[in-house]
Amino acid sequence: MFIKPSNNVNGEGLMLRKLQVSKNLRKMFKEDQDLYKDLWHIIVVIVFCGLILMFTPAPAYIVFIGGIIMISIFILPKIKRVTNYIYSLLSWVFGITAVSVLVVYTVKATPPYIVGDNLVLIQVEVLPGLYMKPITIFMFSFFLWFVFGLYTPSSIRRFEQMLPDIRRILYAIAWLSALASGFEIVYHAVVWSAALSVQGLQNPDIIVNPWPTRSMIPINIVFATKIVVLVFALSCFVIDYIKMIESKR
Repeated sequence: MFIKPSNNVNGEGLMLRKLQVSKNLRKMFKEDQDLYKDLWHIIVVIVFCGLILMFTPAPAYIVFIGGIIMISIFILPKIKRVTNYIYSLLSWVFGITAVSVLVVYTVKATPPYIVGDNLVLIQVEVLPGLYMKPITIFMFSFFLWFVFGLYTPSSIRRFEQMLPDIRRILYAIAWLSALASGFEIVYHAVVWSAALSVQGLQNPDIIVNPWPTRSMIPINIVFATKIVVLVFALSCFVIDYIKMIESKR
C-alpha cells in the first residue's frame, strides 16, 4: 500500500529550496559588493601614488613599493577570491622573469666564455633610478618564484597529505643542502678576497676563480657566490616551511 505525500510536505520542500536559493544569491551579491569596494580602494591607492609622483621628487619605485605594501596589508587579505590565487599568480610572474633573464643573457654570451660574466658585468634599470645586475634580478625572482609556489593552496595541501617519512627525508636533504652551500659561501668569500689581494684593487665584478680544473670553464666569482647564496636561502626556507607544515598537523 502506497501513501501519497501530502501537498503540505511538497510545499514546505519547495519553500525551503527557494529560501536556500535566495540566501545564496544574497551571499553572492554581498561578496560582489565587497570585491568591488576593495578594488575601488586599490584604484584610490594607485591614484594617490600617481599624485605623489606628479607633485614631489620622490623616486617612483619608492612610492609604488609603499603603495603595494599598503594594498597587500590592508586590502588584499579581505578579497578572498583574489588571495586564493595571488600566490599562484606571483609565482608565475617571478618564474617567467627568472627564466627570461637567464635565457636572454645566456644567448647573448660571446667568446671567450666565462660562466656568469654576462650576468654580472651589465647593469639593468629595473625601475627609474634603480639599477640591478641580471644575476641579482634572477636571484630575487627565482627565490620569490620558489617561495610563492610553495605557498599556493595546492602546494600546501600536497605537503600536508605527504607521508611523514617523505617530509623527514626532504627535511634532511634541506639541511644537507644548507650545510654544503654554507661552506661554499665561506669558500667563495675567501677566494674572492685572495684574488683581489693578488690582482690588486680592481673592480670586484671582474674577479674570476683562478683555480678551476682543466676541464672547467672559468667562473665569475660574483655569479658563483650569488648562486650559492640563493641555494642556501632556499634550503633555509624549505626547513622553515616543513616545520610550519608539521606544526599544523
